[in-house]
Amino acid sequence: MKKVLVALLVASFVAGCAGTDRQGLIAAGYSPQYADGYVDGYSAGCHSVGHPFCQFIRDVTRFEQDRQYKKGWEDGFSIGRTDYAAMW
Repeated sequence: MKKVLVALLVASFVAGCAGTDRQGLIAAGYSPQYADGYVDGYSAGCHSVGHPFCQFIRDVTRFEQDRQYKKGWEDGFSIGRTDYAAMW
Protein backbone atom coordinates (compact mmCIF):
# COMPACT_ATOMS: atom_id res chain seq x y z
CA MET A 1 0.00 0.00 0.00
CA LYS A 2 2.81 2.39 0.88
CA LYS A 3 4.50 1.78 -2.50
CA VAL A 4 1.27 2.59 -4.32
CA LEU A 5 0.87 5.85 -2.41
CA VAL A 6 4.45 6.87 -3.13
CA ALA A 7 4.01 6.02 -6.83
CA LEU A 8 0.85 8.13 -7.02
CA LEU A 9 2.57 11.07 -5.33
CA VAL A 10 5.54 10.87 -7.67
CA ALA A 11 3.27 10.66 -10.73
CA SER A 12 1.22 13.65 -9.64
CA PHE A 13 4.40 15.61 -8.87
CA VAL A 14 5.89 14.98 -12.30
CA ALA A 15 2.60 15.62 -14.10
CA GLY A 16 1.85 18.80 -12.16
CA CYS A 17 2.01 21.17 -15.11
CA ALA A 18 0.42 18.68 -17.45
CA GLY A 19 -2.81 19.10 -15.48
CA THR A 20 -4.15 21.59 -17.98
CA ASP A 21 -5.65 20.61 -21.30
CA ARG A 22 -6.16 23.46 -23.75
CA GLN A 23 -8.35 21.41 -26.07
CA GLY A 24 -10.45 20.21 -23.15
CA LEU A 25 -11.09 23.79 -22.06
CA ILE A 26 -12.12 24.77 -25.59
CA ALA A 27 -14.37 21.69 -25.84
CA ALA A 28 -15.98 22.78 -22.56
CA GLY A 29 -16.92 26.09 -24.15
CA TYR A 30 -14.07 28.40 -23.18
CA SER A 31 -12.57 30.68 -25.81
CA PRO A 32 -9.15 29.82 -27.26
CA GLN A 33 -7.81 33.05 -25.75
CA TYR A 34 -9.06 32.07 -22.29
CA ALA A 35 -7.63 28.55 -22.71
CA ASP A 36 -4.22 29.94 -23.71
CA GLY A 37 -4.19 32.20 -20.67
CA TYR A 38 -5.35 29.43 -18.36
CA VAL A 39 -2.61 27.03 -19.49
CA ASP A 40 0.08 29.72 -19.13
CA GLY A 41 -1.28 30.87 -15.76
CA TYR A 42 -1.52 27.33 -14.41
CA SER A 43 2.14 26.71 -15.20
CA ALA A 44 3.10 30.05 -13.65
CA GLY A 45 1.06 29.28 -10.53
CA CYS A 46 2.74 25.91 -10.02
CA HIS A 47 6.14 27.52 -10.58
CA SER A 48 5.41 30.25 -8.03
CA VAL A 49 4.99 27.70 -5.25
CA GLY A 50 8.08 25.72 -6.16
CA HIS A 51 7.16 23.11 -8.79
CA PRO A 52 10.54 22.25 -10.33
CA PHE A 53 9.20 21.33 -13.78
CA CYS A 54 6.89 24.29 -14.41
CA GLN A 55 7.89 27.62 -15.87
CA PHE A 56 6.55 31.08 -15.22
CA ILE A 57 4.77 31.89 -18.48
CA ARG A 58 2.84 35.06 -19.24
CA ASP A 59 2.48 36.71 -22.61
CA VAL A 60 2.75 40.30 -21.36
CA THR A 61 1.26 41.88 -24.50
CA ARG A 62 -1.75 39.56 -24.47
CA PHE A 63 -2.14 39.91 -20.72
CA GLU A 64 -2.38 43.70 -21.08
CA GLN A 65 -4.55 43.78 -24.22
CA ASP A 66 -6.73 40.65 -24.24
CA ARG A 67 -9.36 40.42 -21.49
CA GLN A 68 -10.02 36.72 -22.13
CA TYR A 69 -6.33 35.78 -21.97
CA LYS A 70 -5.92 37.82 -18.78
CA LYS A 71 -8.96 36.22 -17.12
CA GLY A 72 -7.77 32.73 -18.11
CA TRP A 73 -4.25 33.47 -16.86
CA GLU A 74 -5.52 34.74 -13.50
CA ASP A 75 -7.82 31.74 -13.07
CA GLY A 76 -5.11 29.27 -14.09
CA PHE A 77 -2.53 30.92 -11.82
CA SER A 78 -4.85 30.70 -8.83
CA ILE A 79 -5.75 27.05 -9.48
CA GLY A 80 -2.14 26.07 -10.23
CA ARG A 81 -0.92 27.57 -6.96
CA THR A 82 -3.66 25.83 -5.03
CA ASP A 83 -3.30 22.46 -6.76
CA TYR A 84 0.45 22.18 -6.30
CA ALA A 85 0.50 23.65 -2.78
CA ALA A 86 -2.21 21.18 -1.72
CA MET A 87 -0.04 18.25 -2.84
CA TRP A 88 2.74 19.23 -0.47
